[in-house]
Amino acid sequence: MSIPHPVARYYDRNTRRFLRFGRIRGGGVIHRALWAPGVTNSGEAGAWIHGWIGEMLRDHGLATPDVILDMGCGVGGTLVDLARTFPEAELHGVTISTQQVKLARQLVGEQLGPDAARLRIHAGDFDSLDLPIQADAVVAIEAFVHSGDAGAFFRSVARHLAPGGLMVLVDDFLTAPRTRLTPRQQARVRHFERGWHLGSLCTVDTLESDAAGAGLELVSGFDFTHWTRPGRPRDRVIAALSPAFRGLGLVRVPFFANMIGGDALQDGLREGFIRYRGLVLRRSWPMTPVTPVTGRR
Repeated sequence: MSIPHPVARYYDRNTRRFLRFGRIRGGGVIHRALWAPGVTNSGEAGAWIHGWIGEMLRDHGLATPDVILDMGCGVGGTLVDLARTFPEAELHGVTISTQQVKLARQLVGEQLGPDAARLRIHAGDFDSLDLPIQADAVVAIEAFVHSGDAGAFFRSVARHLAPGGLMVLVDDFLTAPRTRLTPRQQARVRHFERGWHLGSLCTVDTLESDAAGAGLELVSGFDFTHWTRPGRPRDRVIAALSPAFRGLGLVRVPFFANMIGGDALQDGLREGFIRYRGLVLRRSWPMTPVTPVTGRR
């Protein structure tokens, strides 16, 4: 029997808990809630980024995409909202978690009814993905950092993105190379990576270089950190318990690993050595040759 991918195992074991106890109830999203101006409740905070993605596609010249691909689609909440925003589009989502595949297909059927036929959920590793589609837009929310190889991730994006197509990526980024962080900050980054099974946490500059190696150009960027609202009462309780969890070696247990990683992320966001950003990239036209690139962190 093959050993499950660590990211697949992490989400297979944690997704239902994320949905039940996360900051966002309902809507089928497990990514960060953003309390942007005008947001009044957690449902709106969870869906805000979906509206922003639609705005970015339109603002960068893609008003009516024919095909949208979500790399790391979770349980499908983002795709359902995008299906409503772009009612003529064909949509595809990819997740490495078999648990998420089941939940996503169920959510799509419940939310879209007869219209669900134009939205398909695929099981797979997005680093080595090979679907018979060419998308006008690729979306990745809190997924890139789970890649085991940044270069492989962007080469996979390039295989599935039409020339001139757009990628909208939302994720956590270091604000400086690791060697410029303090020893304590470096330790917190390691806790974040180990707890959340991250393989490509990097600076925006590093991402830009890796993406360029696959023919993708960074065209705009935004910082959402000030809308993430860290420091809830539950976050403070976890912060108090996290050192004990680490001391007991509980980072190997998915339930505790998530809390340890989340506490380290909270430190990074508060202290400013981690930022939550949205980026828009465009595939070169014509496509530049794709050469192997080793993802640097």
